[in-house]
Amino acid sequence: MVGITNNSKKKVNLKNATEINFLQKIYKEALVPSAFQLKATFRWFYLLFFSLKNMTRFLISFIYLTIFVKAFAEVELRDEDYNKTWMYMPNGDGEMEVAYLVEPPDEKDRSEVSDFIQLEYYGSTNPDKPVTTVFSLSESSITTPQSQERRKRETWEELADRFKADMTTKILVHGWKSSSRSNSIQAIRNAYADRGNVNVFAINWSDQADNIYYLEPARYTVQVGKAVAKLIDLLVEDKGAEPKDIHLIGHSLGAHIMGYAGSYTRHRVGRITGLDPARPAFEGNTGPENHLDATDADFVDVIHTCAGILGFKQPIGAVDFYPNGGGAFQPGCKEPMQILTGCSHGRSCEYFAESINSKKGFLATACNSIVDANAMNCTGQRILMGDPVLGDARGIYTVKTADKPNFALGMEG
Repeated sequence: MVGITNNSKKKVNLKNATEINFLQKIYKEALVPSAFQLKATFRWFYLLFFSLKNMTRFLISFIYLTIFVKAFAEVELRDEDYNKTWMYMPNGDGEMEVAYLVEPPDEKDRSEVSDFIQLEYYGSTNPDKPVTTVFSLSESSITTPQSQERRKRETWEELADRFKADMTTKILVHGWKSSSRSNSIQAIRNAYADRGNVNVFAINWSDQADNIYYLEPARYTVQVGKAVAKLIDLLVEDKGAEPKDIHLIGHSLGAHIMGYAGSYTRHRVGRITGLDPARPAFEGNTGPENHLDATDADFVDVIHTCAGILGFKQPIGAVDFYPNGGGAFQPGCKEPMQILTGCSHGRSCEYFAESINSKKGFLATACNSIVDANAMNCTGQRILMGDPVLGDARGIYTVKTADKPNFALGMEG
């Protein structure tokens, strides 16, 4: 991946305000009630199903499945532009929201969006209370408004004093409408804190990511990536960190941020992990220079859990893992509301967080092709997925997981 300007992004045709309002009305008045009706129907079916005998269960299952498929199709197909100009996406709390895949009807006043992102450092002496400072996106440097300049210097000095150059460094970044305090990012941070002997940074770009017009946060991935690159340069040049010991971890849009960071830094980092890298606005619309790819670090590993919908379908890393086939129906994510809220998109973070300290491990199997991975028709060599994956791993893999924590199945995976 190499740097691009915002103007070089492929744009979706602008919808007028009337059409945008129509989509909003569809969502508020029709789609949400239908989704909740589906959930209620599912619960009713669940209770009834287990109160009946086998043959009756079969008949009830068939009837319910027919009704459910029809109802779910209606939820998605009431507007033919679904997945073209808008779609459901989960926010940082896993709640369903509508994301518009079009330009906003009016150019948003950029002065309303902060020029700063937060940098949180969790070291061995402060695993639960981060030292926090900020980056300027326009200057790609660590800075703050003039009124906070003294505090900024003190904070950076405190952070620099606590940073341990002889330990590995993990830098985490979230995705759309999320933050560094989201459950997914904190689960990974907590797992590393439990393991110890590691520097952990969390990047909070929540102000820029909090926009229902998805293309705007997508564009900010370049600037945020440059800011992370500046952090890497400072850690290497000022604090003596080894580039090979720096590991960048990003979820959804955050995966592409880390791709840009790997491209813009003056020091090639050891590893980037992409957790279900965002598909909308990236896959199919841009070349490898405009999204995370295998050239962005010495080693790039990717975990696909909502492939072809919210996450990339095609392999883009040195090694790509497709748990349970990689699709949107991850185990434990099959209830109607779980499907709609992108439960599977977040599974990539859950699997990775668990892999950090798992005793069983996610033992994946090599596949001949992405088709075989999707079908879980693989019989090749076996390697561990997630944090412990070896840097020489290459190819496409699949792994079976449980439907709830603990997800890892070890040899049974």
